[in-house]
Amino acid sequence: MEITKIIAIGLIGTVFAVLLKRENPQLALLTAGAAGILIFLRLCQPLGELLLLLRKTAEEAGVSAGYFSVVLKVIGIAYLTQFGAQLCADAGEGAVAAKIELAGKVMMMTAAAPVLTGLLEMVMGLV
Repeated sequence: MEITKIIAIGLIGTVFAVLLKRENPQLALLTAGAAGILIFLRLCQPLGELLLLLRKTAEEAGVSAGYFSVVLKVIGIAYLTQFGAQLCADAGEGAVAAKIELAGKVMMMTAAAPVLTGLLEMVMGLV
């Protein structure tokens, strides 16, 4: 099972990071970061399969490709933002993590702006 491998990577990375933290905090941080990256890489194939399934389902449902791509962009930005912010928070850089989260929110709004604009135009056409 894929999740057991991911959990194992996380636990091993955590144990090594905790053991190294007293002797070499910089190496502990790199170890935790490497574990996070390995977990992220393990998720790439299942994520690709999920995207294909969602794309197929959206096509069958008649959802516009433009709207579907916007939703995927927003979801991708949200996950990457959380991943980056969490890495910074784990490193003790809460201020940087907060700025990454703010940037992610702005980027999500920017990506969703065409949908919001289309919705507003539709509402204005009804009035």
